[in-house]
Amino acid sequence: MKTKPNIYQNRGIFAKTMLHKYFSQSPNKIVSDIGAGFGHMETSVVEIGGTWQPFDYVQKIDKTTIWDLNCTAPKDASNAGIVLFLEVLEHLPNPLLSLQHISNHMEKGGYLILTVPNPQSAKNRLNLLLKGTLYAFQKKHLKEHHVFTPWEHVVRFYLEQVGFKIVEYAIVDTDYQKLKITSFKSVFKYMLEKLIEFKNYKAQGMSYGIVAKKIS
Repeated sequence: MKTKPNIYQNRGIFAKTMLHKYFSQSPNKIVSDIGAGFGHMETSVVEIGGTWQPFDYVQKIDKTTIWDLNCTAPKDASNAGIVLFLEVLEHLPNPLLSLQHISNHMEKGGYLILTVPNPQSAKNRLNLLLKGTLYAFQKKHLKEHHVFTPWEHVVRFYLEQVGFKIVEYAIVDTDYQKLKITSFKSVFKYMLEKLIEFKNYKAQGMSYGIVAKKIS
C-alpha cells in the first residue's frame, strides 16, 4: 500500500520544512533561491545556518542577482547545495533547458525543493470539465506568463533527464478548501471538489511539491 504524501498549507511552510529536513545532508551551505521575489525565504535559510543566494528574472530587491534561466548561471554565482524553486517552472518557456541550467549550478548530492501548480487538483479538473480549460491555466493567466502546464509525470521525467532522483512528493496549498458559502452554486462546486479529492488524493492542493536529489 502506497503511503499518502504529507500535506502543507502553503509553499512557504513546505519549503521551510524541507530546508530543515535536508540541510544537514546538503554538500554545502549555499541555498540558491531562484525566483526569490521580495526575499520571503531569507530568514528561513539564515536561521538554519545557510547562505542565502537569491536570483530572479526581475530584480525586486537589491540583494537579488538577475538570472534568465534560458542561460547558464551568472559567472560569479556559487554552486548550490540546495535550490529553492517555488512556483517558477510554470512561467518558463523552456522548462527542460532551465532545469538543466539549474542542475549544472548545483553540487552533486544537492537538493532541489520545488513547488508548482497542480493540474490534477479538484478545482482544475472541475473547471476543465465545465469550461474546457484548467482553472489556473486559462487564457487570462498568460498575463502572469503561465505558459507551461506542469503535469507531475512530465516534471518527474524532466528532472530525471537532467540528473535528479525524486525523493519526496507533497500536497501543497490547501487554503482553498476553506468553504465560503456565498451561494448554492458554491456549495455544489465544493461538494464536487471533495468527491474528486476522495477518489484521488493527489487532487488535493492547488500546488504540489517535489524534493529531488542531484545524482549525476
